[in-house]
Amino acid sequence: MAQLSSLTTRYHLSRFDQVVLLTLIGLTLLTALFVWRGDRIGLQVVAVSPSPDATNVSARSPIQVTFDQTVVASGSLLPLTFSPPLTGTARWEEKTLTFWPARPLVAQTTYIVTLDDQLKSQQGRPLRGLQQWQFQTRRPSILYIAADDLAHDQLFVIDPVDKQIEQLTHEPFGISDYALAPDGNTIAFAALREDQGSDLGRINVDGTARSSLLACPEAICNQVVWQPDGRRFVYERRNFLVPGGAPGPPRLWWFNIADNNTVVIFEDTQEIGYGAGWSPDGQWLGYVSPSTQGIQLYHINDGRSLIIPSRMGGLPVWNPQGNDLLITDIQSTEAGFAVHLLRVFPETGQLEDISEGQSPIEDGAPVWSPDGAWIALTRKEAGAATGKQLWRMRADGSQAQALTSAPEIHHGLPAWSPDGQYLVYQRFVLKELGTSPSIWLIDLTTIEAQELVKAGNRPVWLP
Repeated sequence: MAQLSSLTTRYHLSRFDQVVLLTLIGLTLLTALFVWRGDRIGLQVVAVSPSPDATNVSARSPIQVTFDQTVVASGSLLPLTFSPPLTGTARWEEKTLTFWPARPLVAQTTYIVTLDDQLKSQQGRPLRGLQQWQFQTRRPSILYIAADDLAHDQLFVIDPVDKQIEQLTHEPFGISDYALAPDGNTIAFAALREDQGSDLGRINVDGTARSSLLACPEAICNQVVWQPDGRRFVYERRNFLVPGGAPGPPRLWWFNIADNNTVVIFEDTQEIGYGAGWSPDGQWLGYVSPSTQGIQLYHINDGRSLIIPSRMGGLPVWNPQGNDLLITDIQSTEAGFAVHLLRVFPETGQLEDISEGQSPIEDGAPVWSPDGAWIALTRKEAGAATGKQLWRMRADGSQAQALTSAPEIHHGLPAWSPDGQYLVYQRFVLKELGTSPSIWLIDLTTIEAQELVKAGNRPVWLP
């Protein structure tokens, strides 16, 4: 202080100047302390998902890390390693890294996630603290719709191993359909109202945290289709033209999860569309467009569009491992007509008939295997008064194989298990009056089938 007093006297600093000088010195020391402490503390992990030592994790769950500082992203290199190994896509958003596996995780498996120990913040601070954690995936089960004790359709889940059944929804007037979120943790559903309309609700896969998503007064809102990142979805809305009357044609709307905002998709609010489906990268939206008599494909980022003629109006079904999709269309034959599967490549506009070369047939309900190598479908001879049978074939139409052979039974809505080893589907006995669909499971190794649910429909896997 004597030196400072001498210095201020020599240069005739005013009292104000002395205060400013002392403040600057204090700020410099404080800044140096923060820098020193920041280097000591380093880059910290604020949160991870799935949480450390979590169990019962969905096989479709993304892996996410949130830091306390902005991180230097090392180009295309992913600062995460996995055991067992995983491939997929990663996205940085400010301080959060999200990794989406390319295929569902293996059921009942412990995964170890390790962070790159060379990771640094933009200030050059090294990674400190948590660098590794683990979690365990659950055993897959099956979601389906069935009637409750009051004859209202509700959502149920069954364990295909021990056959335990749990009712998830308890809506006063039942539900009409549902859609599992991409992360496998929540379900959106259409809750029926007394006036025959429906609202959109949400519930956790364990039946907890039921909440309302969207009220649709004087309308039917249903057929939710989630965008692959889970941030928003497309749904169909049909307004009642007059109170108590029939609903109008369907139109497609957006719903944003973060703020519950909903808007009509098309600039022309009168444009009709239904049966929406997303490409796995979330860039292409496909839907049935009655005005163009085909399937409309629209690229949401660059505005490209493509119309695929289809007189069937079948829903577009996207390959989970690529940007190609399947549609159904009527084909003329010498015997009359057939219904074939067409594989569409939007980037080139190429169409490939993968049912070509078969005898006159009616193909439908196609669904890709998780690895995109196989297609399950239903098939019968064109015009035959029989039920459709369950088939599978390669993505190019080769190695077609019948999985069922019961003409008196109609098979429908097949769905692959996450590991591609099983198909769940519904069966309907054609000649029994008043019968309900049942849900069956087939082992694709042994081709042995077993009944899971005596009365249920629309099964999908809960990975």
